[in-house]
Amino acid sequence: MYGNFIPNAQIENLERRKDARKSVNGQWLVVADCQTMEGDFKAPINNISSGGVFIDTNQRLFVGQEIAIKFDFPGVRKTIMANGEIVRTSFEGAGVKFRMFFQK
Repeated sequence: MYGNFIPNAQIENLERRKDARKSVNGQWLVVADCQTMEGDFKAPINNISSGGVFIDTNQRLFVGQEIAIKFDFPGVRKTIMANGEIVRTSFEGAGVKFRMFFQK
């Protein structure tokens, strides 16, 4: 799980993100229902962009693993459902890149 671990302080210098990130849990608590082949779990969303999310979890996840997530924003009546891939793991959680997402 931690084979691709890079301390978060170094990530800011290494990444050139395609999509701007918006911190979520400083303002609202947004919890995603997550599903992998290994099982289901809930995880708070730390930040989000149009390309993906970073979830706070100690769940054993690995780069390349497929994941389905579903979440709602407080005060918004739409549910976001997405299929994605784990693209980064750390002790704090995992980065998920969206492949396809839907609003319900």
